[in-house]
Amino acid sequence: MRKKFLAFSGLVLGLATLAGCDGKVENPNITHYSTDLCSLDAVGGKPDTSIYVKREQVAFVGWAIDASTKTAPKAIRLRLTGASGIPHTFENSAVIDRPDLVKAYNNQDILKSGFYIQADLSTLEPGGYGIIVEIPNGKTLLVCQPKKFLVVQ
Repeated sequence: MRKKFLAFSGLVLGLATLAGCDGKVENPNITHYSTDLCSLDAVGGKPDTSIYVKREQVAFVGWAIDASTKTAPKAIRLRLTGASGIPHTFENSAVIDRPDLVKAYNNQDILKSGFYIQADLSTLEPGGYGIIVEIPNGKTLLVCQPKKFLVVQ
């Protein structure tokens, strides 16, 4: 029960940070848009909603679609935010073909929408982390919040 409470508390703090309740502005020249065109299929090989991992290399696998262009994103980042409010961003995603998305959305332009990010979590403090998938595109940033919560042990 305590782990669930800590996980939920971390999620609430992560969401508050994402919503801008801390009064900080990341970059006033970048316009942020929300989207729901993403999914985090597995973290560390686990498809669960609440995922417990150790402080080590962990694979994040999923997909994201650039909602503004209805195409595969040119870049995808993963942002983890814990109770401290400090975001940890992971880049260098590998592209994965997603023919299932092409079929589901009837759009060949999203074939390369899958991603694989190997993230080194060894420097993260133990605790709960909200997960955000970011799609940077010039002066805009699409942010998508998969329905997953990470607990680093």
